[in-house]
Amino acid sequence: MSGTKRKTNELLLAEFKKGNKKAYHKLFELFWEPMFVRAKSIVLNEDAAKDIVQEIWINLWQKRANLDIVHFEAYIFRSVKYGCFKYLRDNKLNAVHLQVLDSLELSGAAKVENQHNLEQTQFIIEKSLTELSPRCQQIFRLSRMEAASNEEIAKKLGISKRSVENQMSIALKSIRQNLGLAQSSLTALITLIANL
Repeated sequence: MSGTKRKTNELLLAEFKKGNKKAYHKLFELFWEPMFVRAKSIVLNEDAAKDIVQEIWINLWQKRANLDIVHFEAYIFRSVKYGCFKYLRDNKLNAVHLQVLDSLELSGAAKVENQHNLEQTQFIIEKSLTELSPRCQQIFRLSRMEAASNEEIAKKLGISKRSVENQMSIALKSIRQNLGLAQSSLTALITLIANL
């Protein structure tokens, strides 16, 4: 997803959470069809797929104030998957449905754990960035989130390539330290719980 598209989705999501119906309708326009296509490819029933997607959008609107969504697109497509699984669980499965389920390779606990780990890592990275100077944050974001080369960053900011490299080293060192601290804390917590 491009940086502009991501920012647009983030702005729409923020407005949607505030109850802005226009933002809700715009998100609906952007994502309804791909959600429907995905649901239909899983349940192999057009009406059921429409019902699943409609239920997701109704729930989104009803629970908008309490939702903690970091990545909207990932969230809604995960919702589609779970909605389809719920539908298939509650309805008789045929051989084609079983093949579709096998092809999804969704191993529940592992996927949830991986998603949690990803979100935790992203949180730690964002927290680490707030500890850095604004210039260092800007250079890191240009490099890692917008995929700009060191030369491009240096030219854009009017600094030397070496300055960019130094700032990236500082940012990466901070992130590594914070990730290491988080891992140590988690290990200590697991040990403590295991000894109870």
